Amino acid sequence: MERAGAALGGLAFVAAIFGGIVLIRILTRALYAAIWFAETVATFAFALLVGYLVYRILLGSSDDPRRIG
Repeated sequence: MERAGAALGGLAFVAAIFGGIVLIRILTRALYAAIWFAETVATFAFALLVGYLVYRILLGSSDDPRRIG
């Protein structure tokens, strides 16, 4: 009976280690995906900002209410 208990304890320990490794891999991949998405959104927002600034510079338009036209 002690051998069966020891075997079950060893099996539980193996399952805990393997499950922990799998859990860590899942969490790190989810975190990597979240960071990649945030980086993509931030890059797109920066590109929009730069594009808008270039558009304003090239057209020479102004928000100055004293300027006519």
